[in-house]
Amino acid sequence: MKKIISVKNLYKLYRVGDSCVRALDGVSFDIREGEFCAIVGTSGSGKSTLLNMLAGLEKPTKGEIVIDGCHIEKLKEDELVRFRRENVGFVFQSFHLIGTMNAVENVALPLTFRGEPRKQRMKKAERILELVNLTKHRKHMPNQMSGGQQQRVGVARALVSDPKIIFADEPTGNLDSHTSEDVMGLMQKVVREQGRTLVMVTHDDHLAEYADRVFHIIDGKIVKIEEKQKRKEGGHES
Repeated sequence: MKKIISVKNLYKLYRVGDSCVRALDGVSFDIREGEFCAIVGTSGSGKSTLLNMLAGLEKPTKGEIVIDGCHIEKLKEDELVRFRRENVGFVFQSFHLIGTMNAVENVALPLTFRGEPRKQRMKKAERILELVNLTKHRKHMPNQMSGGQQQRVGVARALVSDPKIIFADEPTGNLDSHTSEDVMGLMQKVVREQGRTLVMVTHDDHLAEYADRVFHIIDGKIVKIEEKQKRKEGGHES
């Protein structure tokens, strides 16, 4: 399996008054293509900073981030925008759906930025909504859907542009535990069936159980990497 993300010696330092805070303190790891990885840590551990770096939303103070052969820490802002548009899908905690658009229009939105014709956009969006079991809700506005349905729309929107990597930031943070399980099961299914690479940040150890590997981060350092593969193959299929 090829490496799709390679991080070497990553640092992020912030000045706070007279002191210097190390949000990331020399982080190194690889993520393989088609892998579901969870980055787990408490608030302030550096997990969101790490996700923002991987997504090219923040620049590291020092270190390398190579995604699919591209050194993203060296890219200029406009190159980063293009890189994200072509390679990355995002799932957020607060669903970020547009209230004046129905489900299928929300899903098709990223394709608008690529300049795809409307008919083609809608066709792709319909197909992805089917994948996340929301065909019946395709004409519903966000306020006509439950939180879990809205997050399924969010997952569909992340998938519609056929990204190599999906970044998910606390994707079930606003959902109850039953709905969270549903959404996590869906994300796991997407990784397996579509061969996507998924990197999720969460503070919840239980949700991290859905991942193939779990990176535990404390004070900007990865202290442990846990393999979940064995357990999953032993009938932990959901």
